[in-house]
Amino acid sequence: MSRLTETSYWDATYTARPSLQPIEVTGYRNLSAEKNLEVMESVGIENKRVLEVGGGGSAWLAFFASHYPDSEFTALDYSDEGCALVRDYANERGLLNLHTVCADMFDPEAAVGQFDLVYSHGVVEHFTDLAATLAPMKNFLAHDGRLVTFIPNMSGILGALTRKFNRAVYEIHVPHDRESFVKGHKDAGLEILECGYLDSTNFGVLSSCFEHQSGIKWQFYKQLARLSKILWAFESRVFRLPTSRLFSPYIYAIAKKP
Repeated sequence: MSRLTETSYWDATYTARPSLQPIEVTGYRNLSAEKNLEVMESVGIENKRVLEVGGGGSAWLAFFASHYPDSEFTALDYSDEGCALVRDYANERGLLNLHTVCADMFDPEAAVGQFDLVYSHGVVEHFTDLAATLAPMKNFLAHDGRLVTFIPNMSGILGALTRKFNRAVYEIHVPHDRESFVKGHKDAGLEILECGYLDSTNFGVLSSCFEHQSGIKWQFYKQLARLSKILWAFESRVFRLPTSRLFSPYIYAIAKKP
């Protein structure tokens, strides 16, 4: 197995953020985040011990720690900069239920206990061997715990556009589809409870392809992002559009130990 990113990549990513801001889940402009939250809430967050793998600089942890005060949340990340963002946020707001463990999840000495819920957003696709990446995450689970994994859907149009806009960004992702995602979980010894594509569209995720907000590609991206917002407004007022391998921005899986 090889990593497609290094610590320096994530340190630079987190350093570019002035502070940690909680995710927003209300209003049609945040419909994509609302759908992510629905998956998490279907598993249950109240009164749980929750671990986010790759949780440095996590806007989701900032949201969860404030909205679920009876649960305990931990960020596990090997980036000092990412952990500092979470730690500073918790200290500034007096969130005693938000903790950090700055370590590599593959380090046996980094064991952080048994959790009712372990989740990750955009982590496992940065490793070439999905099953080997999921194995330590499985080990963090309590006996009846749940593992929830979200990745960008690079097998559809978003992957094709990422490759056109910024090939370097594309090449740090393994382009899984639903079938390969299911296989990776099963090969890791996990039992899939639910797996599928998430959200109808979200061209906004392509923002990571651009270092500078200029040029023809940037203008094209802006129009695509506006299209997503128009579709979300429709979904908020009329009905939700279907998910698909071609257009959905994410793939998710809910799994447990057999």
